Amino acid sequence: MTYTKPVFAMSSDFQLASTFGPKWAMVPLRIPTGWAIRWNTIDARKLPSGEIEFNDSEDLFWAVKLPPPDTHVYSKDPASPWREIAIDAGWYRDHFKIVVLDPDWDHVRDVYRTSSAEDFIARLELLLLEVANGGQVKTKTRRDETNE
Repeated sequence: MTYTKPVFAMSSDFQLASTFGPKWAMVPLRIPTGWAIRWNTIDARKLPSGEIEFNDSEDLFWAVKLPPPDTHVYSKDPASPWREIAIDAGWYRDHFKIVVLDPDWDHVRDVYRTSSAEDFIARLELLLLEVANGGQVKTKTRRDETNE
């Protein structure tokens, strides 16, 4: 498999299309309350061609759902909305990948792969919202044949 840079032509109806400039800058994300952002290097810039180049790291984003504010202790109950859940995202050779960990790498709950920057941002925001609103991932995972 060959490595490709994450460079995309953005559709004019993409909500963030007008936010990119020629200098590297953070991609604005809608992150609901209840998350601790451990790592966020999702940044991009507009190229002279008009295309948008994203950071090509496997370590773009890491967030952990916070425990309840009254106890600050995660629940061990797998059905509890207060269990520890993490979301990891990165660029892997030719696609973005988002992984939902419930609670760790030994318990991968969901994997989503896409070669679209627009889809990547939309799905990341949706997963953050769904987990924040009760800990359940309601979206269907699109698994493709992309290998790591």
